[in-house]
Amino acid sequence: MDKQLALDHFRAIPEKILGEWRYRVFGAGDRAFLAIPGGELVNDLGFEFALAIAQTHSVIYPAYPRASSIGELSEGLRAVLDAEGIGQVAILGASFGGAVAQVFVRRYPDRVRELILSNTGVPLGHLARPVGITYWIVKAMPWRLTSRLLRKPLLGTIDQSGTDHAFWADYLDELFASRLTKADVLSNIRVQYDYHRRFHFTPEDLKNWPGRVLIAESDSDVIGPRRRQALRETYPCARVHTFHNAGHAPMFTRYGEYLEMVNSFLKQPDAPTLH
Repeated sequence: MDKQLALDHFRAIPEKILGEWRYRVFGAGDRAFLAIPGGELVNDLGFEFALAIAQTHSVIYPAYPRASSIGELSEGLRAVLDAEGIGQVAILGASFGGAVAQVFVRRYPDRVRELILSNTGVPLGHLARPVGITYWIVKAMPWRLTSRLLRKPLLGTIDQSGTDHAFWADYLDELFASRLTKADVLSNIRVQYDYHRRFHFTPEDLKNWPGRVLIAESDSDVIGPRRRQALRETYPCARVHTFHNAGHAPMFTRYGEYLEMVNSFLKQPDAPTLH
């Protein structure tokens, strides 16, 4: 299906409202799949992947509201699952979404069946200071300039080959012109600061959790080798899939391989994992 037609089809799925949260629920199957956004914050950037997963799962795809802490976002996701009467999910967190997913599984391990961490990292205390500095720089800059600085690398991340440049350029123009605000971005930076300042994960955190973990990483990611290694060491029994030269968003740059990886992982029989 043409990308614009697929996006239009996806956006025709009505959103539900729960307090400040907006989310879509769609798809087939008895098992639930929670797809949480990255730093884009909205709930349709991954529309193609979400529609594909919806062939076999009931998909919950929320957008983030403004928040002051990552724990607040975790609590909001739990409330969404409660509102939908969903007990357990497979959860995919990519980039910033991976940070939210890691906090969520530690707070509510009984709600997570499978954990997919894609191009993300564990909290590291030394990153809190540069994130804090970024907050004050962004706060001082006019939104028009900030949005231009954010848009260019994001376009290169999701359309690495330039094949769908016109479509994604239009999508991002709309995103920064009418869907995201400076306040949204500042809120997200505060949450990232909270993540690195307040949290520390170890392999022992989930030692009694029987779920399974998949780590998706790229050898050319902006998340460098040391941070990727720290993630693998935190989840020593995780299945690891490394994409070659796929950048920070293999869901887009290696779509077919990415979808096959996730489907293969989800189809594995349930079995306790020793953490």
